[in-house]
Amino acid sequence: MGFLYAHAVLMCIGFLFLLAGFVIARFMKRKLWWLTIHKACGISGASCAVLGFCAVFLDIALARGQHLSIPHSYVGIAAVILAVAAPVLGLMQFRFREHIRAVKGLHIWSGRIALILMLINIMLGLY
Repeated sequence: MGFLYAHAVLMCIGFLFLLAGFVIARFMKRKLWWLTIHKACGISGASCAVLGFCAVFLDIALARGQHLSIPHSYVGIAAVILAVAAPVLGLMQFRFREHIRAVKGLHIWSGRIALILMLINIMLGLY
């Protein structure tokens, strides 16, 4: 049961980091520090989401339960994948300058969709 609480806490912290990264990118671009903090928030949020996923996976495995048995689990996997994809794509836009517009668009939308899915999934998990 301890891993289940760790899952909930890590996912909520991950959501808050990603939300902070969004707010910083959206409203703080005039500050010199915005990109550094935005990157840190994205990487921290994705890391917490992955750790939260690992915690619940371990909890279910130890209880000999069935994985992917409720909608919360499917939405959660999609959210974690997008939460990881967003910072990866964000870093890629600095590596592949010739494709910056496409990569930047994917980065922005994967982050936004990850946030929405995480919020929906937090509500599903509480329900």
